[in-house]
Amino acid sequence: MHRPASRPWLLLLAVVAASCLLLSTCTTPVHASDIHQEGYCVMRDNCGSKRTFGKQLPCPDNSPAVQPDSELRDLLVATCGASYQDSKTCCSQNQLEDLVASTKQASPMISACPACWANFLNFFCTFTCSPDQSTFLNVTETVLSTDKKPVVTKLDFLVSDQYGSGFYDSCKDVKFAATNGYVMDLIGGGAKNWRDMVAFMGKEREPLGSPFQIDFPVEDPTGVLKPFEGVTRQCNDTDIQYRCSCVDCLPVCPVLPPTPDEKPPCTVFGVSCWSFSLTFIYTATLGAAIGMLVIRRRITKDLIGFEPVTRHDDDDDDNSQHLLDPDHNTSRYFVSAVLQEWFYQQGYLCAKHAWRTIGICFGLVAFFSLGWSRFGVETDPVKLWVAPDSISATQKAIFDKNFGPFYRTAQVIVSYKDGASPIVDEQSFRRLFMINDHIKALTSERGATLNDICFHPTGDECVIQSPTGYWQDDISRFSDSWKDEFEGCTSNPADCLPEFQQPLKPDIILGGFEDEDYLSAKAFIITYVIKNSIDSETIEIAHEWELRYLEFMDDLVNNRIEGIRTEDLRISYSSEASLEIELNKSSNTDVRTVILSYLVMFLYASLALGSFQLSSPRRLVIDSKFTLGMSGIFIVLASISTSVGIFSFFGYKITLIIAEVIPFLVLAVGVDNIFILCHEFERRKMNHPEESVEECAGRTLGRMGPSILLSALSETIAFALGGMVTMPAVSVFAMYAAMAVWVDFLLQVTAFVSCIALDARRTEEDRVDCMPCLQIHAPQAIETEGALPAWVRKYYGPLILNRSVKRIVIAAFLGLLTAGLCLMPRVEIGLDQRLALPNDSYMVQFFNDLDGYFRVGPPVYFVVQDVDATTRHGQQQICARFSTCSDSSIANVLEQERKRPQVSYIEQPASVWIDDFLHWLNPAIETCCRFRKNDPTKPCGPWDDEDECNVCYADKDPGWNISMNGLPEGEEFMKYLGEWIKATPDEYCPLAGKAAYGDSIKLNTAGDRVKMSHFRTYHTPMRNQHDFIAGYKSAHRIADQVSKETGTTVFPYSVFYIFFEQYVGIIGLTFRLLIVAMISVGLVTAGILGSAKVALVVVGVVGMIMVDVVGAMVLMGVSLNALSLVNLVICVGISVEFCSHIARATVEAEGGPDERVFSALVEVGSSVFSGITVTKFLGIFVLAFTRSKIFEVYYFRMYLAIVVVKERVEAVEASRRWVDLGLFHVQLLRIHGSDPGDPIEDFKWRDLGSVEKCWFKGEAGRRLGWGGF
Repeated sequence: MHRPASRPWLLLLAVVAASCLLLSTCTTPVHASDIHQEGYCVMRDNCGSKRTFGKQLPCPDNSPAVQPDSELRDLLVATCGASYQDSKTCCSQNQLEDLVASTKQASPMISACPACWANFLNFFCTFTCSPDQSTFLNVTETVLSTDKKPVVTKLDFLVSDQYGSGFYDSCKDVKFAATNGYVMDLIGGGAKNWRDMVAFMGKEREPLGSPFQIDFPVEDPTGVLKPFEGVTRQCNDTDIQYRCSCVDCLPVCPVLPPTPDEKPPCTVFGVSCWSFSLTFIYTATLGAAIGMLVIRRRITKDLIGFEPVTRHDDDDDDNSQHLLDPDHNTSRYFVSAVLQEWFYQQGYLCAKHAWRTIGICFGLVAFFSLGWSRFGVETDPVKLWVAPDSISATQKAIFDKNFGPFYRTAQVIVSYKDGASPIVDEQSFRRLFMINDHIKALTSERGATLNDICFHPTGDECVIQSPTGYWQDDISRFSDSWKDEFEGCTSNPADCLPEFQQPLKPDIILGGFEDEDYLSAKAFIITYVIKNSIDSETIEIAHEWELRYLEFMDDLVNNRIEGIRTEDLRISYSSEASLEIELNKSSNTDVRTVILSYLVMFLYASLALGSFQLSSPRRLVIDSKFTLGMSGIFIVLASISTSVGIFSFFGYKITLIIAEVIPFLVLAVGVDNIFILCHEFERRKMNHPEESVEECAGRTLGRMGPSILLSALSETIAFALGGMVTMPAVSVFAMYAAMAVWVDFLLQVTAFVSCIALDARRTEEDRVDCMPCLQIHAPQAIETEGALPAWVRKYYGPLILNRSVKRIVIAAFLGLLTAGLCLMPRVEIGLDQRLALPNDSYMVQFFNDLDGYFRVGPPVYFVVQDVDATTRHGQQQICARFSTCSDSSIANVLEQERKRPQVSYIEQPASVWIDDFLHWLNPAIETCCRFRKNDPTKPCGPWDDEDECNVCYADKDPGWNISMNGLPEGEEFMKYLGEWIKATPDEYCPLAGKAAYGDSIKLNTAGDRVKMSHFRTYHTPMRNQHDFIAGYKSAHRIADQVSKETGTTVFPYSVFYIFFEQYVGIIGLTFRLLIVAMISVGLVTAGILGSAKVALVVVGVVGMIMVDVVGAMVLMGVSLNALSLVNLVICVGISVEFCSHIARATVEAEGGPDERVFSALVEVGSSVFSGITVTKFLGIFVLAFTRSKIFEVYYFRMYLAIVVVKERVEAVEASRRWVDLGLFHVQLLRIHGSDPGDPIEDFKWRDLGSVEKCWFKGEAGRRLGWGGF
């Protein structure tokens, strides 16, 4: 959005290009030029105009040049230089005075660069007064004026390439800070070469251009002219009198040191050095291992022969068996023993006093849920995504307080639906006029219109940047010659000023064109600039109008506005209120999908817990565990309610998206404990039918409680660490999740154990599930091993523990680790705001069109504090257009950075108030700073008589000069500054400060010093998250550089910075959080299991999972941001859920490493698979149908990657496959498994000595190939 700058300085172009040309073109005689030789003129004096009220035109005069009188001579030398000291002239006194008046109006823009100013004067002095006019000018057309005198209406001006190029080069980079633009846009129509510049100057355009046509032929059409070859001054001239500043002259600027972004990346054969090194190391290591294995097999081949070799496990010794026997164990791990005993007693008591336990638990849940009375939902995007104490939030608060908040905007982008057809046609323009008229007429509920809330910097007209502005938004001005008018306006916007009197650059209002072919534009862009305020009432009024605007736009898009046909148009739109409205709406669009996901997981958990014997329907309704499953689900919901109640009580609001995700998350990480407890209880009852329900429940919790504690504690710590993220919505999400998971654990080891006991008693009494009051007679249940444990015992376990398979699995997963490490540097950073919106939101199309069509980046303000501008040193720290300005001043640095936009992401010249203010004082610009002679405290207006006014610094000694010597300081500085900032710019003094800088300067309370000020420029167009993040980083790099070199305090501010601060250190934060989380997991695992080796294995596997999940993020298009960072931290917790139960079961199992791992897989692995993997897969699968991209990307894709990477061998895509990291975990446990711990007692189910060892040592194993290695 282009920030308005000034107003009727608009006529500036007219005065600069036209007046200088025209007035200098004024001359006399009566017939076309026939004589072309030195000393002869072709025109002199004025002979009238072509039409009434038209401008005066010169008279044809091919007579010799004449000697001027003394008065004319003095004026000629003062204006055009010493070269006219002794020469004749072809201009009259009146002509020269007109020329002086015209150049004075151009002076405020051009005089800042002495070389450009000297060439500008020389060009027009030569054209008007040179005694050798006839050698390079030729009159080609004359007509009779209204006074019946011949006047020149067309002539040729032959200029040499050398002179033209010198003139253009000296002026092409001169800035006009008030508009963040270039002087060339005004005097040359934005010309890219000297011929375009002079052609623009010479084009006949009344009333704001030349009154007659001046052509600049490439070759002399008469054969008698000589190209004018005057001397031009260069902007980097060795004569300091003509040397321009860095701001206006690129060759003067010092060369900036390269930034890290400019250094080429390290590559080998087109591959990054990082990826090449890792791939080489993995390939070399794998090749060496394979080679060693082949050599070893060849060496031992003769010894082994073809006879089966009975496998002997080193761990199958007396010591191992001794450790498993509780009667002979002399080294029980203290923590494990205490936990087992504690959980045994707790399980026993909870089962014995089941109803009392349930009552106490849910009484506490009800108490903590009272916090719901303070429940609140946060909808403000800034409060959701930005920490209140972040640097950007603090800087935004400073900016808003001192300069006012950035404008609100409403935008409309209109294109044809095919997106390829040019929109610039008469029908589209007429519809655009009607749309604009309707929007301006909209009235809110309070009666506010656009005119009441819009921004109007200098008058009553709103700032509306629209293509219709070329016709002052008035369709009656839109004529059949609209195409010629459009081309003229886009070539020279200053000729077609809108109602708010600021030139409309085509880049702001048109999109989809190449180069400068504006007729091929594919889109119209309208921007309505609305006042913003820190006053809530003002904001509310604007918000109400925006809501009315959104209603109208919805009707317009759906072709419901009478008189405006839009079925062939694609209209995208937005307002300041749109994003917040749509973000909140997105949280409601997927309610059905989320609820369905929950119901699927609920139903599965409830059904999967039971055992079904189809041969006995009566037994089926008894053995069903639907009620038990629902009680487990209810416990999950109770834990969520408790978490919400606690945090709501302390004032932590949640977002709707958090409310939708946390139940899913807690259910996903908590349901496995339900399966583990139920399956262990059933297994216990099957092996020990003589035990009471209380004893069985106690021993079940005694065995599984420590591993449930391990996983819950690890998850809680991991989730709580996510609260370290500065993004409020995410940190609150992490805290809610941590509390919910911990409360869920407490309820599962208390209330759910009681529910298991109650359900067991119901089953023993043959009571019907869901209707326990109904008792039926059914045949005795047949205790059988479940299908999944049987499959693991018979097939999966023996396969995975085969020695060759072990080697393949380890090699494969090391390969996946290498691939993940190679992909990690390629992870994208950012969060595309489109992802947070519903897929069918109108804002998605708007953002797409904005990226595709908008060609101007967002404004950026560099705020300077602690600079005393009343001192010369302070002025030199911020100025640029004076010879003594510091090379490292903010203005000079911004100009240098602008010249490398691919690194700095800064595209336009900066608006430097100090430069324009001090040039406003230049006495050579007599129409700017003037005070009344009879009252020096009152400034003169533009129409006040010169005799009644004193020009500032006209008689001062030392006078105004480019070295700043003698310029105002102290009280004098503040006196003039106060008048300048109140002065309204116009065609006579465009340097006045009110419009461009009225809100750029903040004075201290006493009003005697500049407290802070800002310097405005613009970023390059921001197309994606990388551009926004890079722009943010670059602006802060520049501000830090200036602060360091000048000792001032400088910070950048742009409206989007507040959302992108989080990405500056997100990579480092990610590593810190994950490392701390994994260390915490390792410490918890080692502390509970008493085995450092197993803890290292768990941490190592979790680390591999994290690396591979990050690699999956790259392949799935999931970027790194606060959401995905919390998911990664959650991934640590969920990974522990997969690993901890198997790890502890392995530690406690009996036998050698293979037997212990096999036992853990059969007994716990199947429960983990059915409880975690299947449940998560079902819930995640439903999320695939979500309408919200943020759900799809950051929950469906990422959770799918987490589950798949950790659990199954699945083809995710043709180019990527994931292998079960659980397999790698098993192999590491088998290789590095620690000595077993001390179980509570000898479980019969785990006595594998006579049941399963045949798979490792017996004939069956040899027949299948397992025993031969």
